[in-house]
Order: sequence, then C-alpha cells, then structure tokens
Amino acid sequence: MTLEDVARLAGVSKTTVSLVLNDKDGVGAEKREEILRIVEETGYQWKARGKRQGQRNTVRFVKYKEQGFMVEQNGDFISRITDGMEQMAHRNDMILSITNVSADDLEEMIPKINEEEDFGIVFLATEFPPNRAEVLSKFHAPLVILDNEMRWQNYNVVVMDNAYAIYMAVKHLYEMGHRRIGHITTQCPVSNMEARTHAFGDVMQSLGLTWESRYAYTTADDIDSYCDSLLEQLDPNDLPTALVADNDTIAINALLALDKLGKRVPEDVSVMGIDDLTISAITRPELTTVRLEKTRMGRLAIERVLSIAEGDSAPMKIFTGAKLIRRKSVARILPESDRQWKGGGTC
Repeated sequence: MTLEDVARLAGVSKTTVSLVLNDKDGVGAEKREEILRIVEETGYQWKARGKRQGQRNTVRFVKYKEQGFMVEQNGDFISRITDGMEQMAHRNDMILSITNVSADDLEEMIPKINEEEDFGIVFLATEFPPNRAEVLSKFHAPLVILDNEMRWQNYNVVVMDNAYAIYMAVKHLYEMGHRRIGHITTQCPVSNMEARTHAFGDVMQSLGLTWESRYAYTTADDIDSYCDSLLEQLDPNDLPTALVADNDTIAINALLALDKLGKRVPEDVSVMGIDDLTISAITRPELTTVRLEKTRMGRLAIERVLSIAEGDSAPMKIFTGAKLIRRKSVARILPESDRQWKGGGTC
C-alpha cells in the first residue's frame, strides 16, 4: 500500500493525503475522517514529514543565470513564481531560501549548497542549457527543475506548456480572420523561446497556413535593442496582418516599433504576446496575450519536492496550462479570400 493507493481510494490527490497524515490544515473534516479511515483499514504506514538529523526545514530556490535577461530583467515573472513557492512552503511549515548562481560558479556553489542540508531544491532553469544537465545530479537534496522542459533528460520538472500557449495565440488570430501571421522571437538561447518558435511552425501547418520566411523576425539578445532590431527588419510596405511574439516583452517592443513606422495597432497590424506581464494591461493599446500560470508553477514545484521527500521519486514532468487574455491589440478582419470576394474592406 502506497500514498498513491490511499489517494486513489479516497478520490483525492497525494498532497491532500499528505496534509491529513501530517495534521495540516486545508482539508475538510468529512474528507479528513474518510482518509484516516482508509489509512486505518488498509494498514498503510507512513512517516510524518520531518527533518533528518541536522537537516534544515528549508526548501532552497536556486536562481540560475546565464544571459541574465530572462531572470534578472523579468521581475514580474520571477516574483509570481516565488509567490507560489512561498504559499506552498508556508502551508507546509517550510522556509523558502533563495540562492543566486551563474554559469561561471554553479559547480563551485553546489557543494556549498549541499552543506546546508536543505529539505529540497527548486532549480530555476529558464536560462539553463540542457546539455549541462549532468551537473545537476550533484545536488544531494530532492531536486525539481522549474521552467525548462529539459527535453531528453530524466528529471522532475515543472514547466509551462509552451506549445499550447502558442496554439492559443495563433488559433485566436485565425478565428479573428488572420491568415498572414508573422512570428517574433529573440536571439537568446532559451528553451522556452525555442519551444515556442518550433510550435509556431507546427500550429501554422496544422491550420493550413504558410509561415513565410519574410514574416519571421528575430530581436537582438539585448532588451534595450529589441525595438531597434525590429525596425531594421519590419518592412512597412510588406507586413503580415498579425504578429505573434514569443513573450510580452517582445510584443511590447513590437508595438513601439510599429508606432515608429506609422502603423496602427490593431487597425493595420494585430499583435499578440505570451506571458501576461502586469505592464501588458496598460500598454497602448492594451496587449492581447496568453496568461501562463506562473504562481501555480511555483506551488507545484514545492508540492513536487515534498512528494519526492515522501518517496515518490520517479521522474515526472508537469506541464501547466494557459489562458487567453483578450484586450485591444487584436482586430477582427475578413480573410483575404473573403475580402476579394466581397470587394475589399475589413470589419
């Protein structure tokens, strides 16, 4: 009999069973009584969650930085993830500690982190290259990798479903009548951006659309140069009817670039982002985007650390969903074939 078996019999999650067995709040009296009855009837044995001798009651959030932008200059994204981790850590009487590491000092820092005897580690791998994955096996505490699918690697991972986010963006534009859809990514070698770029091509093909190379744009790897690099690529006389940017920061710079070219959004070109950063609600026009469940990612990362500590160590990859946020940067148009049939015009 395992924790998973008890959860299945009770019709709840393993986390709910764990809360009951460790006498934590968050479970109703009736369901709590049912779970305890199942535990008694099945003879399930458990160890109350606690510290090993010398172990701290701490989950460590290790923020890895390589290029720096995605971690250092994207505070809204990081703060929401941290909020989720703090919520789940507090619920389980854990302390959340934060350590910053870089590509240069990661291997040097791992032994020092191991000396802390943490309960678990959440490793922010937004900028982490998967080809360095072997170094992560040197961590002693239960490890969960956050914000990087670590494709072809066998680790516990919590990551956003990048392909679904892109699907929602392109499908929304398609339903609004757009057929000539362009894409903007960045030169930064980040796994999320690479996954979204790949997914964009797949989604366009699935909808019977052609992703034309002249509508594929790439910003510089320096955020301060995003707008200027787009101005060098956007041809005011040959633009798609809509643009999908791989994140909101790129999309906002696309708004600026189009404005400098004298193009109106969404009247001339519609623009969509991905992330739903706080600033996206106050841009001009307000940015239509896809919201990623960042706070939930943080909660799930801590939840997974706790599950590993209880013996559920088989590697698992958890993908969080997304939600379309409709604002004012996307216009409805008639597909070009319909415009030609009806004599032109948009709606």
